[in-house]
Amino acid sequence: MTDVGPNGCTCGFNGDCNCAFVPSAPETLEEVIADGIASGIDPTQRKKRKKSTSPTQRTLAECRKRGWTAQVVEHRVPRINVLRDLFGVIDLVVIVPAAPGSDSAILGIQATTTTNAAARYDKIIAEPRARQWVEAGGRLELWSWAKRGDRGKRKLWTLRVEALAASDWEAA
Repeated sequence: MTDVGPNGCTCGFNGDCNCAFVPSAPETLEEVIADGIASGIDPTQRKKRKKSTSPTQRTLAECRKRGWTAQVVEHRVPRINVLRDLFGVIDLVVIVPAAPGSDSAILGIQATTTTNAAARYDKIIAEPRARQWVEAGGRLELWSWAKRGDRGKRKLWTLRVEALAASDWEAA
């Protein structure tokens, strides 16, 4: 007497075969769609997970929302797939127009997530060109993004801005 496998197969491979007793996988797109419709699921209407927006793109959108002129200045190095920032720390350069009570300014922004903010701050402080940027009159800020909200409520992206001054390098 021959043993019967978990799928009703009698060839002795315990269901890991392609014999007639084991249901085979659908071979054509039409069969896949027919199987999905038969089970009540339309495979062409499955929800696709949205890709999360990067902190740089989120920062660029926020700058434009504020009416500032902004440009991404980090670029990807070909073949090694590494992002290189301007002066080692700046992701965006922004022209901030004069507002009542303040002058116009050139602003360099390092964009990141809140979980990486401390590491990015240390990276900025360790970079001598960042200090030169600030001493030359450019403003430098660390913008960190996090999803926050009450428990059980919808989480929204929130922004935390940390301005760096020349005194930050003296304290380090």
